[in-house]
Amino acid sequence: MLDISRDNSTIIKGIVIMMMVFFHLFGGSHMFLFTGLIHIGKVPLATWIAAACWPVSFFVILSGYGLAYKYEHGGISPSRQLTRVLRLYLHYWVVLAIFVTIGHFMIPADYPGSWGKFLENISGWDVNYNHEMWFLFPYCVVSVLSLYIIRLIERVGNLVAIVITTGIFLCTSYCISRYSTFLFHNMWAYQPLLCFHLLQAFTMGVALRRTKLQLNRPFPQWGVIGAIIIAVVLTCIKPHLVTYLVYVPLMVILLNHVHWSGWVKVVLTELGKKSMPIWMIHTWLAYYLFQPQIYSLKYAPLIFIAVMVACYLISIPVMWVAEKLYNLLPLKK
Repeated sequence: MLDISRDNSTIIKGIVIMMMVFFHLFGGSHMFLFTGLIHIGKVPLATWIAAACWPVSFFVILSGYGLAYKYEHGGISPSRQLTRVLRLYLHYWVVLAIFVTIGHFMIPADYPGSWGKFLENISGWDVNYNHEMWFLFPYCVVSVLSLYIIRLIERVGNLVAIVITTGIFLCTSYCISRYSTFLFHNMWAYQPLLCFHLLQAFTMGVALRRTKLQLNRPFPQWGVIGAIIIAVVLTCIKPHLVTYLVYVPLMVILLNHVHWSGWVKVVLTELGKKSMPIWMIHTWLAYYLFQPQIYSLKYAPLIFIAVMVACYLISIPVMWVAEKLYNLLPLKK
């Protein structure tokens, strides 16, 4: 069994949200939007490092682990998961209200657009306002059905469940890469595919909680840090879909073994607590509304710090408003 404390889970979420922001700022085609201080070949170092950031799988593994823990203690049901999904959507709607309003004044032709477009976005069915929210709806489906998914994993066993869902993941990845143009314009096919796509990471999280292997053995910190660095470097050198299937759960185990302390622990904990709104906010700043201003900072460290600080500050009122709205709802209990 892997024993991840609530504090460590929050810290890992803090690391993962930084990965997500880093990946979206410097990965892929965005390497041409900033000035690299260090290059490996013709590629900026920041873009190399971005290859080791695979944030969605991290978040879904942590979710699977957390829900498996709650399952052990009788803490999940479809109705309880619906209230958690409601809280998630309230944060999403508050973020939409802020940035669609700003977008309306900046690009009135795009925001809010037609009523159909508006309804697609507030439901999460087609997130064409902010495409990086693609896993909102499928994640919520998996979350609501988590009780039955965990029971099925319990019935077939961890190994069989991982093998089956890994096969599904590879198939869905192929379909998404091969038929992306069709899928992006046909949500009735794309959304169910994404639900199956997330099952592998969710199953891995459940398996990490349920395994009989002892995954919390004490290791020297130099060994843990060294293993993290080696895993990151190897993934940067050889990023591949299959590589990530091993890399992500391994990194969750390793990060859980780091002894966090001091200001690093404080910062990561704060970011972890606000990881959900930061996920919803950062690409509004970096891509859709303020990209020229963000990348005018030129250098990767300055761009990254500016986006993280802005997202953190905006997340504070977002969480406050969303929680106030949640507490007003009579159905939350």
